[in-house]
Amino acid sequence: MLMSIITFISDFGRTDHYAASVVASILKYNPNNKVVNISHDIAKYDLSHAAYVFKNVYKEFPEESTHIIAVNNSDVINDIILFKMDNHYIITFDSGIISLLDTKENISVIKLGGDTFPSFPEKFMGELASKLASGINFTTLGSPFTNFRQFSNIEVKVSKNEIIGYSIRIDHYGNIITNIKKSDFYRILSKNSGNFEINLGVDRISVISSSYNEVETADLFAIFNFNDYLEIGMNKGNASELLGIKNHTQIPIKFL
Repeated sequence: MLMSIITFISDFGRTDHYAASVVASILKYNPNNKVVNISHDIAKYDLSHAAYVFKNVYKEFPEESTHIIAVNNSDVINDIILFKMDNHYIITFDSGIISLLDTKENISVIKLGGDTFPSFPEKFMGELASKLASGINFTTLGSPFTNFRQFSNIEVKVSKNEIIGYSIRIDHYGNIITNIKKSDFYRILSKNSGNFEINLGVDRISVISSSYNEVETADLFAIFNFNDYLEIGMNKGNASELLGIKNHTQIPIKFL
């Protein structure tokens, strides 16, 4: 059998057997497959967290790798789907997570399996991932599926003097990571006076910092992180708690 890399993200935590059971289902089909556990500490049911972790690491793996994102935000078991993005295969729930991955590709989706799944469908994901990584043609694993879920209210809106983005992740430090790209920000800034204001409710930021500690302790800062997305934080504090900003909160920038 062929051997390939399968990565695994979940909100299972590390204190129970769930993550190990999925890995076992992968290796049971093909013990030669390489499994990389990216994270099992995703916040429970938090699609934004899962999408943020995944999209910041998956390109580090070889193309044609297979990825399991076992996070579901629904009270019922959503369909299990497979799609290909940047020459990587992703198996996950039909939860809307596709629209959180910030892809511009025209993605074709396959619905995997039948209409019913066992009580632990993530093990089914593991078996399918192992089959795919072992060389089985992905078109034989399911049927084309066009009515997959997408979030419609999280796209960045760019106009001649304003950008409206959204918070997509609150990190361990309480920093607010947005979906506003550095390239969009400076493109609009260059067409205006060079002044801007990030509206954070009761607070405003009008300077982009170059490092996290460029401001005084307990002061807010705005920075473009290593992935070139706008990040709002507080030096040695929790910006999310201070500002009351959670995931999917609107973040507007006005160019003056």
